Amino acid sequence: MKTNLQSFRKTLVFAIAALCCYVGKASSEQPRERQFEKLKAAFKNPSKEFRSAPLWVWNTKVTNADIDRMLRELKSQGFGGAFVHPRPGLITEYLSDDWFRLYKYSVEAGKKLGMDIWIYDENSYPSGFAGGHVNEQMPESYNQGQGLDYTKVETLPDNAKDYFLCLKKEGSTFKDITACLADYKNTKGEYYLYKKTYYGRSDWHGGYSYVDLLHPGVTEKFLDITMTGYEKTFGKELGTVIKGIFTDEPNISSPGGIRWTPDLFDVFQKRWGYDLKSVLPLLVETTDNWQQVRHNYTETLTQLFIDRWAKPYHAYCEKKNMKWTGHYWEHGWPDMSHGGDNMAMYAWHQMPAIDMLFNQYNEGHPMAQFGNIRSVKELSSVANQMGYTRTLSETYGGGGWNETFEDFKRLGDWEYVLGVNFMNQHLSHMTIVGARKYDYPPVFTSISPWWSNYKTQNDYFARLSLILSQGDQLNDILIIEPTTTAWLTYSYVKGQVRTMDIGIAFQNFITELEKSQVEYDLGSENIIKDQGKVKKGQFFVGKRGYKKWFFLQLPKT
Repeated sequence: MKTNLQSFRKTLVFAIAALCCYVGKASSEQPRERQFEKLKAAFKNPSKEFRSAPLWVWNTKVTNADIDRMLRELKSQGFGGAFVHPRPGLITEYLSDDWFRLYKYSVEAGKKLGMDIWIYDENSYPSGFAGGHVNEQMPESYNQGQGLDYTKVETLPDNAKDYFLCLKKEGSTFKDITACLADYKNTKGEYYLYKKTYYGRSDWHGGYSYVDLLHPGVTEKFLDITMTGYEKTFGKELGTVIKGIFTDEPNISSPGGIRWTPDLFDVFQKRWGYDLKSVLPLLVETTDNWQQVRHNYTETLTQLFIDRWAKPYHAYCEKKNMKWTGHYWEHGWPDMSHGGDNMAMYAWHQMPAIDMLFNQYNEGHPMAQFGNIRSVKELSSVANQMGYTRTLSETYGGGGWNETFEDFKRLGDWEYVLGVNFMNQHLSHMTIVGARKYDYPPVFTSISPWWSNYKTQNDYFARLSLILSQGDQLNDILIIEPTTTAWLTYSYVKGQVRTMDIGIAFQNFITELEKSQVEYDLGSENIIKDQGKVKKGQFFVGKRGYKKWFFLQLPKT
């Protein structure tokens, strides 16, 4: 039986290697193993870059002894590195001198063990506020308002002057009467009164609130605050010893009403040639050219998110030769509240990523976790088109203390089949004292009773990561994701029935394609805008050419 198993493994390796050599071509980013003997040797014991790296939770007063203990444990069970992840319970001051001393100690300990230590860019999440330091140093990052909530009235109230923006409907347009309210006192009509809304303060955000990532300069301030200490501590080791940075769920959600930022109206006017204020109620009401307005509005927000968050971050990592990884709130699609286009954001990450949490399976709902084919295909499609070799998934969080090896393998296999090739376990807690034990288990440390056998799983996914990082996936079919169609029906205020109908229809369609073993990539119109071209009878998006491309017929909007 042992001989047969060894023979099977050799046959499997040979078949996979032959396939990789057939479809693959050399990449300037990462040389790919060509020769069978080299690949076979690597397959037996994959190197650290193909091994799992968990979110390593610092949630106590961190000591050198804790660092040594945990890294030895992780190494013993086949991990190749870790992402240092500050999380609730942390006593060591974030971004303090002590923080960087301990981080330096971790990197040095990792070197001795042959492990990569990665940066996680926030004190918990979502990324962008630097544990409250951005708010403290740049008050305009949070105190200008991030939303506009409206009230519709027939006559102006006595406190109308307290509103930020007052509109009066005149025919098919809306007149800004904010500066001349007295002229309309006691005059009946259709008035739309807008108040600013603000992200709420909380201990989670260091006593401040989340920040407005659409505000000019916020990302640059965030990077300056977060990365200056790492630059001083590590210098040229950033990009060599420290491979990259993980960002977690940055978003542009509204605290109430439509999403707004101080220069939104100016940017919109310049981009589309008309005044958004004159049609602002059409982001809620369905009259006149409301679909065009909603498209133009969401496109503006999406491009601002790219230009003011993704591009500066991408440029920083390019300059430092680091890989930017991490994820957004991709499970929210087709809801647009966190961001207008997941795929458009991934295009700016050197190693794009998603998360896949909990221990459930749902193929039918576009907001599901495991079973959500769209979410993984967005990731793998962008990687194919942009020529990115690695794709990461933050996996297993919230699955519970009773999640089993069978669950781990089933869930991991599913996402690897669809295009993931870097396993990032959620979470490896430094301690589970007190309420910490409820922080999204399972826990990938010796606290868990199965820990001494976990290396088998890590070796398995390391081998998959090695093989699935070779070659190129070449698909002939491009399916345009109906993200901009969903924009036409989305409202920040009213229900999203039609938007969800679009999401469910698309989810069912691509799920059926997967079950029929049809190979395809998804297409983002934002990426196509920048990367699309026709060449030699094929439609190219970045580095991928397609012979067939499709738009799905969707429910009428």
